Amino acid sequence: MKHLNTILVAALLLAWPAASLMADSQKSDEIQAKEKAKVVQLTISSKVQEDPAAEVPFGPKQRNFRAKLQLIREIAADDAIDGVRLKVKSAPDFAHTIDLLDELRALKAAGKKIVCYAETLDQRSLMFSSLADCLAMPPSGMLALEGLTVEALYLKDLLAKLDAKVEIVHIGEFKTAYEDLALDSMSDAQRKVLGLLLDEFYTQICDTIATNRGMSKEALAGLYEKMLVSAEQAKQAGLIDLVAYEDEFDSKLEQIFGGEIDFDKDYGDTGTKELEKMLESPFAMFAMLPKLLNPPKQKLPDEPRIAIVYATGPIMSGKSKAGFDGTVSQMGSETIVKALEQALEDDWVKAVILRVNSPGGSALASDMIWRATQRVKAKKPIIASMGYVAGSGGYWISMGCDRIIAQPCTITGSIGVVSMLPNVSETLKNLGINVQVVSKGPHGAENAILANGPTPALKNMIREYMLDVYDEFVRKVSEGRRMNPEVLETLARGRVWTGRQALDLNLVDELGGLEDSIVSACELGGGLDPKTVLVAEYPRAPNFFDQLEEAFEGLATIEGQLKATFTRLGYGDLVTLAEAALQNGRHVSGDTVMAVMPYLLTVR
Repeated sequence: MKHLNTILVAALLLAWPAASLMADSQKSDEIQAKEKAKVVQLTISSKVQEDPAAEVPFGPKQRNFRAKLQLIREIAADDAIDGVRLKVKSAPDFAHTIDLLDELRALKAAGKKIVCYAETLDQRSLMFSSLADCLAMPPSGMLALEGLTVEALYLKDLLAKLDAKVEIVHIGEFKTAYEDLALDSMSDAQRKVLGLLLDEFYTQICDTIATNRGMSKEALAGLYEKMLVSAEQAKQAGLIDLVAYEDEFDSKLEQIFGGEIDFDKDYGDTGTKELEKMLESPFAMFAMLPKLLNPPKQKLPDEPRIAIVYATGPIMSGKSKAGFDGTVSQMGSETIVKALEQALEDDWVKAVILRVNSPGGSALASDMIWRATQRVKAKKPIIASMGYVAGSGGYWISMGCDRIIAQPCTITGSIGVVSMLPNVSETLKNLGINVQVVSKGPHGAENAILANGPTPALKNMIREYMLDVYDEFVRKVSEGRRMNPEVLETLARGRVWTGRQALDLNLVDELGGLEDSIVSACELGGGLDPKTVLVAEYPRAPNFFDQLEEAFEGLATIEGQLKATFTRLGYGDLVTLAEAALQNGRHVSGDTVMAVMPYLLTVR
């Protein structure tokens, strides 16, 4: 037994150095693994969803715009991350671009490096890419500095070929909505305001790129003269840092980050891994069914918070409409009023942000939302946070808030009303269609618009009503902004302003983005901490089956397919407004008078 113990002790002594070496080796491997630079891929695209993201039972996590800003902030605060690699697919509108750029600058200030590789770049994507510590393009790459262009189609002559026309009744010389249907060329008022808007956008682009690359505006202007700039020319001018193929760029990254790289394409997203596991097992799908049939409802803890009510899309009466991905295509006054009431009734909500991204719409529906903001304002602070566009009806629902915050390039104002009356009476006659009329009431015959077109009497009655709506619009703005009505009327008349101009004119209170609005809400809500404050988002996102129903309801029809096509071409808002205006078949109704932007701007 004694001999056996001696052998065991000897064996342990002999094994100790080996075990020690193995442990040291493992520690060395761990240290080496930790020394790998962790780089996160961050994708920038034109897709911006302002409303609460729909809960999906599996797959990648859906993030709305605020969640994307938070993700960048999380990356900046994560000590394990050394930098990000930007993948710029396309750029969002100018207001959302500024918000994202502010977060990326904060990320760089936190010590994170930004790198970017792109085969081609345009001026919009360059606004982001120019922030990179190392921006590379292949030798055959090209950079397009194309300037800004707005092309508008005027259809009066086309409609005339069909013996049809559109008659517009508008209050304010700058309320030029639908003029593309009534005129054969652009009005001077339309051209003037569009020029001022493009000046703001173009200045924003040039200032951002020149500042990010540390170059003079004159040097950048010289490159704009070329328009198409090769990768080598861009490098010589300082617009990019490296001309190389992607594999050469990847090798360069090891020098930049000082060693091997741990590349994370799914930072903060556990849904992708769950989906991969589900696809590996045919039975895993059954485990996901409970989430699909009864998605979990998030409940915030009982502590002070702020609420964000997202007011997105053209404004119409009724309930909001959303697509399969949860993106809202039409803002319904009933939905937004209910959301504001929920925020009002929640005692833990100390302040409310009305996040507005809307070209306007029905004056009636806008007024219903305005009234709901006043009920909130009577008990809690409410702040209007303007995105890319908050004009006409979008301004109507904002004007009574305690504070209005807009980006410098936000499109706002357009205080005025307009009504569109189609006249196809001659078209129908020429097609051999005889319209027969039976009517009652003193003005029944006036509404026979298919037979007679809009008569002078009908147009006069509508105009008188519109003047009342316009006066009410101006009065409520003057009260909300504490301005002399006569002074305000000179700023109204349908005139569109940028956020920067609106600040000078006292139509908004300060310049800033969504995060600035949260800071402001925390201040007005009793000194809450914007870094830790809880945020409740309204309206509630539709569940999975609601999304399916709405998506297939539209896509199953020819009209739905046409609408989807026009939406992809950039005319989605216009189609939605026309659809809502025509859906009830009535020519005179509560939604006839529109507080809508003079144009739905698509800038290239």
